Amino acid sequence: SSEHEALLTSTARPIVLIPAQRSFPGVAPGSDELGVMLPYAPLHHLLFAYGAPDPMVLTSANRSNEPIAFDDDTAQQQLEGLADGFLIGERGIRRRIDDSVAGVRLGRPFIVRRARGFAPACVGNVATEYPVLGVGADLKNAVALTVDGEVVVSQHIGDLGQLDTDRAFRETIEDLLKMYAVDRRRLIIAHDLHPEYTSTRIALDLDGAAHIPVQHHEAHIAAVLLEHGCPNEPVIGIALDGTGFGRDGSIWGGEIFTGSVGDGFCRVLSLKPVEMPGGDAAARYPVQAAAAYLPDTDPETLESSPFGFPRRFRDSQLLVRRGVRTMTTTSAGRFFDAAAAVCGYTRENTYEGQAAAWFERLAETGRCSRCEPSESLDPSAVIEGLVRGRLAGEDPADLAASFHESLAVSLSGIALRVAAQSGCRAVALSGGVWQNRLLLESFHQHTAGRLRVIWGQQVPVNDGGVCVGQVAMASRNRPGASPTRSRDR
Repeated sequence: SSEHEALLTSTARPIVLIPAQRSFPGVAPGSDELGVMLPYAPLHHLLFAYGAPDPMVLTSANRSNEPIAFDDDTAQQQLEGLADGFLIGERGIRRRIDDSVAGVRLGRPFIVRRARGFAPACVGNVATEYPVLGVGADLKNAVALTVDGEVVVSQHIGDLGQLDTDRAFRETIEDLLKMYAVDRRRLIIAHDLHPEYTSTRIALDLDGAAHIPVQHHEAHIAAVLLEHGCPNEPVIGIALDGTGFGRDGSIWGGEIFTGSVGDGFCRVLSLKPVEMPGGDAAARYPVQAAAAYLPDTDPETLESSPFGFPRRFRDSQLLVRRGVRTMTTTSAGRFFDAAAAVCGYTRENTYEGQAAAWFERLAETGRCSRCEPSESLDPSAVIEGLVRGRLAGEDPADLAASFHESLAVSLSGIALRVAAQSGCRAVALSGGVWQNRLLLESFHQHTAGRLRVIWGQQVPVNDGGVCVGQVAMASRNRPGASPTRSRDR
């Protein structure tokens, strides 16, 4: 589309996710989109000039879940056995930076990963006399820093919790603070509420005037408000993602708030909580997540046709029933994983969100045969309905399409009801689940003309935007530091 073309040819030259018109063996298997980019460096042009195939497949200089290797010696050690050759220039590389990734949602740009071409850059403003550093979350980490009131966001760093990425995280923080000559004695450091996050532990070791914890999902919503220049406007915030430490000590992930950055947020509703077996492992194995919503279903039913669940489901059910190694959660991400498992995705995830992405593609090939909105937001009832549908012989693609439409109608109906009660006229959407195109477009369709719908466009709705919300929320806690409107872009 013209919107894709505008992103592709912009000076930032990001990778743009575009509906695939053809497939290439081994490239993005099972995906209906291709990440496309134009040559942005002289080397790319030279490769084509000297006979490189058209098109050419490129990948980053790193192993999975590790930061890019930008030092020559390190690259040759880490990529031995993967790369057949190394192009080494006369000058060393000063900073590692990934390619940016962008797409289009409802005709507007949609940044999935802010990096080359977009970072560091200002995404909004806060009125504060103090420098504020937001250290972000542990997944898709990026950090943000206020410089004379401007909120500057770093490049994408990656998933924390391993030595190389944690080192890159520390280096990026020190780099930003040094680049902008920040006085550490006046620095306010904002971090996630989760006490065991790597980003939290490192943040608490940093020198600063104060350390301020910010709840994960409130940061998600605050980031949207700061980007759109309305931090003090009362809104309904719908945060849907995999995990985030809640104020009650449980794991949140399907939350509805009212409020603003200036006045704070009030959690008014959530997905009905379940006991999730095995903690983070449930994010890797969708059938394990499914056990949380189907604890009493006969495992033989789901191990037989048409489901074919592996033994892990039965073992996970046992954990739930005995209350062993489970955690209470309202996670929308695990809700999607469980639905994908019932509709046929019974293997392990090899990257974050793989089952949910597969489930979205499946829904795009089906038709909504029945829409069953729920005011109670009970995911167990929905998953049980999918099981009955498959046992009755319904097409998994139709069930997937109905799931998406029913959830969008449920959420839009709740948003309109809360708007009528609270007087809010806008709804802010954030969290990685809102990267789902079907869900976003359907929600927008059902609220259009009645509520103003905003979401992250320049700031990722996934955890890459959490640092921005942390800065916004921490800034309001300082004397005379109420956030102001974002500058025009």
